[in-house]
Amino acid sequence: MSVSFSDAAKARQLRDFFARYGRVYIVVNATGDDVRIPPHLRGDPALRLILNQRMPQPIHIRDDALVSDFSFGGQAYSCHIPMHTIWAVYPAAGELEQGIVWEQDVPETIRALTQAARDLAEQEEQQISSDETEGNESQQQPDLPGRKVRHLRIVK
Repeated sequence: MSVSFSDAAKARQLRDFFARYGRVYIVVNATGDDVRIPPHLRGDPALRLILNQRMPQPIHIRDDALVSDFSFGGQAYSCHIPMHTIWAVYPAAGELEQGIVWEQDVPETIRALTQAARDLAEQEEQQISSDETEGNESQQQPDLPGRKVRHLRIVK
């Protein structure tokens, strides 16, 4: 198997990030057959795994894959995670904004969900803006025939 330039560059960034923070989350597209993890974790396009420099086993971040014996529910499992399946890393104790996202490796399902969330937020923002504009217009415009005008009453 040949190592791609982008995978080698990602591995270098991941090694540097891991060395800087010591404890990080990686986000893995675990839907492919080339990801070797426990069977019950397969199929998740956004699987989060924690890497900690204090783990007793060695963690090998190679140019083509991350390899280690991770523990899942107290059971050790020999894992092989190809670089192209890792699409984000962020500090375990920090903000997501401090992390790295490799856009070219983000799964299409995650892209679609992210776009849908952005679209929904934009629609809500437009609705709020529209409601505020309508509220200002109703206060400034005189009563027009056929138009409902809201009135406030003081209740004692």
